Amino acid sequence: MRIRQVLADMRDCSAAIEDEVALRDAALAGAQAGGATIIGEHAQRYVPHGITLVVFLAESHIMLTTWPEYKMVLVDVLLCNPDMSEDATIDEIARLLCPDGLVERSYVTRQIEPLQP
Repeated sequence: MRIRQVLADMRDCSAAIEDEVALRDAALAGAQAGGATIIGEHAQRYVPHGITLVVFLAESHIMLTTWPEYKMVLVDVLLCNPDMSEDATIDEIARLLCPDGLVERSYVTRQIEPLQP
C-alpha cells in the first residue's frame, strides 16, 4: 500500500496560532475535511511562546507546531488510508490559521508492506 505524508510550512499566519483553542479547532476541522476519525489529542505550550498540538487519528495523526514570533506553523499530516485527502486537511487548516499567508507543501510517499525474508 502506498500512502502520502504531507509536510506544510505555513507563513504569515494570523494571531490565532497563539490561541490553543483556535489551533485545536483548526486541526479538528482539518481532520474532518480529510475524512479522518479523531481518537485523541494533546497540546503542549512552550515558554515563552509556541504550541505543539497533536491530533491522534484512527488513520494516524495531524501535528501542528507554531512559531508565533515568525507567524509560522509547521503541519505534518499522515493519513493511512489512501482514499482520504491530506490536501483537504492542509487546505482547511490553512484557511483557518493562515488565510492570507503562504503555504508550501512537501510530499513524502511511503510504501507500506511486509519485509520479505
